[in-house]
Amino acid sequence: MSSLPLRYVSALTVDPSDAKHVYAVFAGFSRHWVPNAGVGHVFETTDGGENWTNISGNLPDAPGDDLLIVNQKLVLATDVGVFTASTTAPTAWSRYGSGLPNSAVYDLSLGQANGGYIIAATHGRGLWKIALP
Repeated sequence: MSSLPLRYVSALTVDPSDAKHVYAVFAGFSRHWVPNAGVGHVFETTDGGENWTNISGNLPDAPGDDLLIVNQKLVLATDVGVFTASTTAPTAWSRYGSGLPNSAVYDLSLGQANGGYIIAATHGRGLWKIALP
């Protein structure tokens, strides 16, 4: 039996330095909202998917939407904003990006001009440019 939730996968992010190191982001709610949905929104494998570890830590129980690896940091888009964690301590998440609207963020993309930035695509509030972590 898998340790992964019974919900839709909204993103898979492969570590550019190791193809067996992958992060899976899950949509939907867990715990008491959806029976048997499983707990957690971000999972990590270092062996190509044989084993998965829930690294959701202190994240709120809200759908995850996208994930980037930037400067040894994980940057996660969710239905309640953007969060970040270190790749070396991936269960300690904190809010990321000042000035973002109170809106779901569905997509994150890297921009390269002037040293780089992240573009956050929101639900109904447009695109927002935020600094790299």
